Amino acid sequence: MKKKYFNILILLVLFFAVLLILFLKKNDKPTLATMFAIEKPEEIDKIIISNKQEGDVILEKSENKWIVNGKYEAYQPAIELLLFETLKKVRVKGTVPANARLNVISAMATLSTKVEIFSINKKLNEFYVGQPTNDMSGTYMYKKGLKDPYITHIPGFDGFLSTRFPAIEKEWINKVIFDINAEEIRQISVSYPQNTIDNFDIIKKNKQGDFEVIASDNAKQGKLNYSIINQYFEKFKNIQCEGFAEFNKIKKDSLLKTNPYCIIKISDFSSNETMIEIYKRKSYPKMHGLYDSKGNELAYDPARYNAELNNNGRILIIQDIVFNQIMLKYSDLLINN
Repeated sequence: MKKKYFNILILLVLFFAVLLILFLKKNDKPTLATMFAIEKPEEIDKIIISNKQEGDVILEKSENKWIVNGKYEAYQPAIELLLFETLKKVRVKGTVPANARLNVISAMATLSTKVEIFSINKKLNEFYVGQPTNDMSGTYMYKKGLKDPYITHIPGFDGFLSTRFPAIEKEWINKVIFDINAEEIRQISVSYPQNTIDNFDIIKKNKQGDFEVIASDNAKQGKLNYSIINQYFEKFKNIQCEGFAEFNKIKKDSLLKTNPYCIIKISDFSSNETMIEIYKRKSYPKMHGLYDSKGNELAYDPARYNAELNNNGRILIIQDIVFNQIMLKYSDLLINN
């Protein structure tokens, strides 16, 4: 009799163990509400975004950095917005109304953006991002393998999500040129190839701030303004470019063959070096500020420059209002200059 009860007990234990496994397996799957979301975005190491209009972008994590199309460092705030504010928080708001279903499916066939998400060579999710809903409060999305698209949103966010998945390379590239703390800067070199009298180097002897200033032989004479120099080291935090110029190879090569207007080179105490070569940007008829206050036609854009960072071959657009604080001349470092 005891053996019979013991066998029944074993069967019951096995039965409930199977039920528990099935329950856990069922709950391990994403619900309808979270079918487009990634629970642990920090585990993502590759994202492919593509559509028929713009092309495709491959974002890959390499150590602690994200790389765009295997060439450029990604803009970290854009990556974090995608991972933690979009992929983690996106939810299904509801189904597409029956009377709009065919139109939505038709539009998504030509205008949607495909998103593929990977972790350690395993595809975590694949879906298509469509257009906004008519009230702009939701976004149509379709998950591969399903019959119908859905309306998605991010709870607490009033807007649509399509703009968070651009398949354009330049939208993902890091725009930061300099972002270095003053105490970490070892040397600042500023040169003007077309007017060397303005050149200077500031070299720190140690992290405590002792420095020397080297100028050209024909530089203006005067006493150094130590307050301006100390403040100058603080100017290299979060200096960004405005965007990226769409130059063809001929135009780009022509620009890079000319003498830069200004070259700024920053070295830190870890032997890292960042160099930007700045070129005057030619004006054109449709540009604002084509004429000066006296009505004279301007040959160059007074508000923007072209530039190249670390000889990487990509032409940047930088703003004078941002860079004029670091494009100093030696005379700017003097008292009563």
